[in-house]
Amino acid sequence: MAAWGRSGSFIFFLFNHISFFHIVCVGTACGTCVRAKRIAGIQFEIGLGLGGIRFPDYPGADGHRTLLLPFPYVIYHGRYLDVNRDQVRGKLLSGKRLSLEVDFAGSVAVDSSRDHERQDMPNLDWIGEAGPALRYRIWNNFEKTTQVFAVLPLRAAVGAHALTLHHRGFVFAPRVEFVHHVGDDAHGFSIDSGVSLIYGNQDYFQYIYGVAPQYANPERPTYTAPGGYGGYTLSAGGSLHRGDMVYGSFISYTSLAGASFVNSPLVSRTHDLTFGVMLAWIFKRSTS
Repeated sequence: MAAWGRSGSFIFFLFNHISFFHIVCVGTACGTCVRAKRIAGIQFEIGLGLGGIRFPDYPGADGHRTLLLPFPYVIYHGRYLDVNRDQVRGKLLSGKRLSLEVDFAGSVAVDSSRDHERQDMPNLDWIGEAGPALRYRIWNNFEKTTQVFAVLPLRAAVGAHALTLHHRGFVFAPRVEFVHHVGDDAHGFSIDSGVSLIYGNQDYFQYIYGVAPQYANPERPTYTAPGGYGGYTLSAGGSLHRGDMVYGSFISYTSLAGASFVNSPLVSRTHDLTFGVMLAWIFKRSTS
């Protein structure tokens, strides 16, 4: 399970294409990867990309994974749906500053044999999260090339194992996003940054950080994870369009200091970094 999917998320991932939502990212969620905001009239872009990413197996894990993978590059801006490199966003209602959306995030599966904290415990399933979100534009400049948003998503989490789905709890992940873009679809540049907080109910954190009696040992006592505050993430990223090529990178910092489950024996560290780079070749583009 990578870091909190934001839209959270980060890692539903490889810029939200590897896991489908966005992989990658996501989560997300909070999480924030390189976000492709709408550039001068683009309706959709389709291409192929290659991305590399390094991330913890789950927030607080000592183990990390590094992946270098190809992925389908898809950008779509419709009336009711936005698909970006790190986010799938459903648009339900939209006003001048306030909109109601569907927020998606998630995290990848964890093989417990990879992490000494989870040895002999069940693996963690793929997690998908979805739910309504209020998005409010706090500020923008005259040209609307720079904008600041507050987003309030409430997501239900569902775990997937083979063909079986299990409810894993609820997540509230408020965030503030800063977005700046200039240029057109052939020579555009976008940067963004954000801060996201995570709050989960007991079911959500117990699934990740709880230790049932049958899995306890002298180094890993039984632990029941409470609900509540789950840490924060700071993120920043950028993308550059040059003709039919897109280049991007991101970095995010996650802190679990003060989290309700920080005393879990499955938490080995309270601070971590996730970062990645990507490039993509666009072979089909449509503009409005």
